[in-house]
Amino acid sequence: MCGIVGYIGHRNAVSVLIQGLEHLEYRGYDSAGIACLNRSSHAIEVVKEKGKLAALKNLLAGRDLSAHAGLGHTRWATHGEPSRLNAHPHLDNSKRLAIIHNGIIENYAALKDELKAKGFRFYSQTDTEVAVNLIACYYSRSTGLVEAVLKAVKRMEGYFAFALISREEPDRLIAFKRSNPLVIGFGQQENFLASDVSALLPYTNRFLYLEDDEYAVLTARTVEVFDLKTRKPVKRRPVEIQWTIAEAQKGGYSHYMLKEIYEQPAVVEEIIKNQVKPGGRIEFERMSAGYRAKLRKIRRVYAVSCGTAYHAAIVGQYMLEKYARIPVEVAVSSEFRYEDPVLNSEDLVVVISQSGETADTLAALRIAKQKKALTLAIVNVVGSTLAREADFVIYTHAGPEIGVASTKAYVAQLATMISVTIFMARLRRKSPEAELRSLVSEFKKLPAACEKTLELAKSIDRCARKHSHRKNFLYIGRGYNYPTALEGALKLKEISYAHAHGYAAGELKHGPIALIDNEQPVICIAPHSKTYAKMVSNIQEIKARDGIVIAIGTAGDDALDDMADDFFAIPKMSEIFSPILAVIPLQLFAYKVSVLNGRDVDQPRNLAKSVTVE
Repeated sequence: MCGIVGYIGHRNAVSVLIQGLEHLEYRGYDSAGIACLNRSSHAIEVVKEKGKLAALKNLLAGRDLSAHAGLGHTRWATHGEPSRLNAHPHLDNSKRLAIIHNGIIENYAALKDELKAKGFRFYSQTDTEVAVNLIACYYSRSTGLVEAVLKAVKRMEGYFAFALISREEPDRLIAFKRSNPLVIGFGQQENFLASDVSALLPYTNRFLYLEDDEYAVLTARTVEVFDLKTRKPVKRRPVEIQWTIAEAQKGGYSHYMLKEIYEQPAVVEEIIKNQVKPGGRIEFERMSAGYRAKLRKIRRVYAVSCGTAYHAAIVGQYMLEKYARIPVEVAVSSEFRYEDPVLNSEDLVVVISQSGETADTLAALRIAKQKKALTLAIVNVVGSTLAREADFVIYTHAGPEIGVASTKAYVAQLATMISVTIFMARLRRKSPEAELRSLVSEFKKLPAACEKTLELAKSIDRCARKHSHRKNFLYIGRGYNYPTALEGALKLKEISYAHAHGYAAGELKHGPIALIDNEQPVICIAPHSKTYAKMVSNIQEIKARDGIVIAIGTAGDDALDDMADDFFAIPKMSEIFSPILAVIPLQLFAYKVSVLNGRDVDQPRNLAKSVTVE
């Protein structure tokens, strides 16, 4: 993986490809390249380089590449180290074909041995070069490109997506999808292909998402999509995406991540506008009476996700168990998919993902459906695979999130879980209506509380300057804010590369307390809650051992302020809302520490925005 762009039409393909790749930089990558069908030489010209897009653009400077069709790719290494040789696109031995590819071809080694025996030579360590030569093995004038692709795909095992051009069929671009995302963009006498709509927003807002085991043939004037098994045409209406290119740009902020942190009050406001109706009712767009009836009968919930979304799932567990009184189990997607979970039609499996394309979470969803469980997806990207395959989807409507380290998507997931919790509590009649009405009323005040919390930025800046040189941090919390500790630690390690670890505060004395000294800060998340007194006891244990305490607490908590070396006060709200308010200072702290250490905030090393491989 990571980013795919394809173009065929009346423009110069090079500029379209480069701009598209620029809009995919946020996904994380280690090399980049393009392949174009040169109008004059009728050859495929490939230019690629290790490193950022700037290195590729330097190679392209001064070169006159006039092309009507081409492919672009940013690579996040899976097979072979980051290098120019391993970068995409890859040519077959005859240089008739060029391919770009996301995902993994699991049986590439066996296919490679087979092709070597037939005389094919390989110059990279990638499974991608195996794919293009396998297609070339089947390709002839009589066979045709599409037929060669279909024969090759049937030999390939794994989950992948690719796009292909041929110098012998220069007016067509071929694409295939299996699990990894691919979207087609529709233009006027031009058509586009990408792994993410953000790459194509400068040119179109009309998109068609390919489903698994579908292939597409694009020309400048037509788009045809077919089912691999039946080879019959697929008829689906394109969708219109409401995001604008302005939403996907920095808007004057130093980094996308900082912009997205400051967008969080508006994100919460939008969720409330979409989900909270007059009279305090919670409603979700297009939920059928049949689905609602099934929800009423469920006896258990599994919340399944990865990374930051996993932390949102844990918070959701606390919410649903308290107010809807339903047992909830939380699982990491990569474990859930292999543990043979015991599921039936009385279970609800909630999958949470920003992109809606996370490979492990998608596999977990499919397992849940195989076992007849009811499924619900909470995702940000309209039309994504999770959204299409779940029984029902709730969109978080956070807009494009460009920074690799998730911020506003996480807050959007938490806010959506609040809506889901109130909805389920009413549906199951497990909480007093007066209490739920009070929560809805307070929910409406949350955007203003987020705005107030952002006013801590300057004092957090000063705190970060004191501690940016440190290499180790502990984060502790209890109840709703135990997952906040996990998320705060994850943010810091993702973008600053400092070691950070989150713990349930009650576990401190069961091992981690051995780490307390006067060098390692402990970030203590302690807003007013039913476990507040216990958190204070944990903080006193840290202070008794000469530890450094950075505390996040409720405004007006003078005792905690006196106890801590640094104290950040968040507005007083019910505990269910505290994870949203408490995570904002942690996001700002991680951001500032990263900047002070000269890190690449938006594109931290080794990470990708949308994880579409295991």
